[in-house]
Amino acid sequence: MDNHVFAFPLLRPETGSNKQPYLRLLIFINKKKAISQEAFHVWWRSVHADLAVAVEGFGGMHTTPDHKERLVKCGMQPLPFDGMGEMHVRSLDDWVAFQRSPAFVTAMGDDATNFMEGEMSVMLGYDCLIYGKTVGGGGTDGILPEPTRASGGSEVGAKAKL
Repeated sequence: MDNHVFAFPLLRPETGSNKQPYLRLLIFINKKKAISQEAFHVWWRSVHADLAVAVEGFGGMHTTPDHKERLVKCGMQPLPFDGMGEMHVRSLDDWVAFQRSPAFVTAMGDDATNFMEGEMSVMLGYDCLIYGKTVGGGGTDGILPEPTRASGGSEVGAKAKL
């Protein structure tokens, strides 16, 4: 690192981490084999999302067999899941308490059985925000877009059309 010339001073090691004041919980899921891809994605983005919006920062990433095939053609190994739910939580204890609350149990019930099956894989960690605005309150923004920042001082950003 001693020889690296930083285009963005915010990223120098001595500036520390831009750790955000929440944890990100990622839940990887697979579609129910008995339903179509379309039915899975429609249910998850509509009925399930309507039940789940009480969770701050809730979102979902949908993937299809076509997305996975395209990754393989590019020499990449796709994860073996059909989607990923994402939530921002203050702590794992808060999430577990919320998940066990009567309000959550009543709202969500057994909805997951309508569109997904199998064990869920879960990842929990913090966000070190590099680029963009913070989520919610209390965090610190990362590097914000500027008209002259399109390439980030390198050709990599320009080629990737950031």
